[in-house]
Amino acid sequence: MNIEQRAAGLRQEILASDLRERVCFDFQKALPQLRGTSLYKLFSRMPKGRLMHAHIEATFDAHYALSLAFGCPEVYVFLKPETDGYRYLQLAHKAWFSGPVPEGWTPLPEAMAADPLLKEKIFAAVTSNIENIDADIWPKFEAIFDRYKAINNYKPFFVKLYTRVFTQMAEEGLLGVDFRYISQDQFDADGRQLERDEYVDLVKQIESEVQKTYPYFKVRLIYCYYKGVPAETVPDRLEYARHLVEKYPGTVIAYDMVGEEDCGKDLGYYAQVLKDAPVPIIMHAGESIDPENRNVEYAMDLGISRVGHGMNLYNFPTQVQRAKEKHLMLEVCPLSNQLLGYVPDLRKHPAAGYIKNGLNVTINSDDCAIFDTAYITDDLLAAYLCWDLSMADIKRCLLNSLEGDPALIALFESQWAAFENSL
Repeated sequence: MNIEQRAAGLRQEILASDLRERVCFDFQKALPQLRGTSLYKLFSRMPKGRLMHAHIEATFDAHYALSLAFGCPEVYVFLKPETDGYRYLQLAHKAWFSGPVPEGWTPLPEAMAADPLLKEKIFAAVTSNIENIDADIWPKFEAIFDRYKAINNYKPFFVKLYTRVFTQMAEEGLLGVDFRYISQDQFDADGRQLERDEYVDLVKQIESEVQKTYPYFKVRLIYCYYKGVPAETVPDRLEYARHLVEKYPGTVIAYDMVGEEDCGKDLGYYAQVLKDAPVPIIMHAGESIDPENRNVEYAMDLGISRVGHGMNLYNFPTQVQRAKEKHLMLEVCPLSNQLLGYVPDLRKHPAAGYIKNGLNVTINSDDCAIFDTAYITDDLLAAYLCWDLSMADIKRCLLNSLEGDPALIALFESQWAAFENSL
């Protein structure tokens, strides 16, 4: 029995079971059962290519991150109503505060002793699920990043978190990752603020350590800024991106702008300042189902080679053909799209049509720490179960992520052959 027959038979078993509706409408909730299936085990063993779309500050193992916080006596939790500066249930290491710990912050061990359910409450506050989807989903989603930031940016935790992340990614079958990142206010155990470039230095140091075991595993960074800022502030960010690309060739590879697509300023507003950018542009665009959202079109007019999401491309038939002709890479994130309310039924995700139409699609996880999902396996499985894809389609999406890297393509093909022969 070849891999197509084996996987198709296992898929049919799942879709004929009582899991079918949950798989389509709440994949995240189906995962505990799915992880015990033979199909999940098959996908877990599969070579994975490169993860092309992930935000580094939302990609760590959430359970491990919280275990570091819960085990540290110098971590505090904010237990007052939200203010302009702090979020309810936000965590922070003491070194984050420039002086005395402000009012409203309680030592985490003390808070846990007072509330036996606090661990569960914090985990719920720093992850997201279908129940969070409403008109305020994006403000709630962005608040999660705030709750983590003073843990994620504490250097001793950061080193432990991302050594684990890079190692686990390699163990999951990934050959590398392209992380989006925004300049972080990282700080050391003595409260010293790290210089901006030290962030990249630290990532490279962790990568080097992991490469002792997985020498092929490569981390690349895409420097980001927020949509919604005044256009006149962007040139300074582009100039810093140029500095990074020149200082860290092959590590910092491009510039992007992030944030909710359906509010604030669209890419047309930034077109003039971005068209002469001194660095490659890889742009979030079309994370929307709104037919009036033209960010994908604006992004393509900039001549970019990759689009993050591209969900609503189908609203512009001439742009679909243009994307195909230009071999535009679409960094698709199925579970993120469902958990942010764009695609209630995964069977209706437009990427299924993009793949069948021969567009250059990669499959990614976006913010797996917040969604409590795997780095890429869960999204691949969701696509296979819900989009009527073949295993050849899945393999093509994985190969798409390795374009331009013959050595990694050869390694992947060797791994895939061994994978098939092991069935």
